[in-house]
Amino acid sequence: MASTEGSAHSNPTHTQFTQPSSNSNTESNSPNPFLLRASENPGNILVTQPLLGMKNYQSWSRAMVLALTTKKKIGFVNEKISMPNIDSPLYEDWESFNTMVLSWLINSMHFDVSSSIMYCETAREMWIELQNLFSQGNGPKIYNLQREISHISQNQMSVTEYYSKFKKL
Repeated sequence: MASTEGSAHSNPTHTQFTQPSSNSNTESNSPNPFLLRASENPGNILVTQPLLGMKNYQSWSRAMVLALTTKKKIGFVNEKISMPNIDSPLYEDWESFNTMVLSWLINSMHFDVSSSIMYCETAREMWIELQNLFSQGNGPKIYNLQREISHISQNQMSVTEYYSKFKKL
């Protein structure tokens, strides 16, 4: 476990980290959540399909979790990397990377979606807002999906096509 000096939070369930060294903008295998890789910038689009709303929220959310996990930035949305005190020497780095994650989220949404949540202050706040907006249970939709699944038949489809359609439903 990293030193607790300069830790962002004293709760052991949250990531604890040491203050970044002066070369924190170089690539390494360090667990430092404030590591900036050469390929990371606010203009990156992390997922291929933009969030359109409720119709693709689940698949978009899964793709975004995978992308953020790969970049070691998932802690900004699941709150394992919590905001340090404003007077902490880590605050400026946290704020910079929180803004980077916010940019990645916004860049992966259709304008109609992003315009409604654009002013969230933290990546965590935006993630929760998206969950609240789009992961609501939908009784009629569930009924229709169950009905479609019960009526699906292979007909002229190949086994692969049939399986893919079934899995999609």
